[in-house]
Amino acid sequence: MEEKEICFLLVDDHDLVLQGLKRIVESSMPEVKKLVCTAATGSETLRLLETRFFDVLLLDIELPDMSGLGIIDWLREHDVQTKVIVNTMHEELWFIKKILKSGVDGILLKSIHSSKVAEAIRTVLNGGEYFCSYAERVRGMARHEEGAGKDELTTRELDVLKRISEGKNTQEIARELCVSVNTIDTHRRHLLEKMGARNVADLIMTAVSKGIIPIRKC
Repeated sequence: MEEKEICFLLVDDHDLVLQGLKRIVESSMPEVKKLVCTAATGSETLRLLETRFFDVLLLDIELPDMSGLGIIDWLREHDVQTKVIVNTMHEELWFIKKILKSGVDGILLKSIHSSKVAEAIRTVLNGGEYFCSYAERVRGMARHEEGAGKDELTTRELDVLKRISEGKNTQEIARELCVSVNTIDTHRRHLLEKMGARNVADLIMTAVSKGIIPIRKC
């Protein structure tokens, strides 16, 4: 009986990283017949995904022409059962949470040892999930937060929190959201209570640490 070929698609816009990943995949699991393809852009990735089925997609999220999350959405929309392992350099809490919500099979940070790449591939091919230790901690934190429904922020509270983090005062927020100043004051109070914050600075720091709002880059 002919051995089944396992097809891999490796995606990264840095050629050095891409070639390193290719060598790791080609040298791992020597007992398995493999086809390894590479892509450096989102459009190139989608073209390859449209031409054939890949068992494993090792994907960088930040690509020059589109987000890797858009590629994951495409796979889900077309009901493609490719195993997806995200390989990223970004360790921001909110970013890892966003990737987790996309339903991937694994998350690796580019700072990990190369042996973990082969380990992750073996795991997902065998039907499991593989999350590096940091991503696993974030996943546990997210599950805990989901269980605390009473502390979940409403859509309007998130709107207010976003504007507070942008440095806007109560009057400005009330004007933008077309509500009274008293209403915004009430939302502020609820935000402080739910987040266990002492003041606005503490509120923003807590929201960033929980991944509710992203870290603002200069």
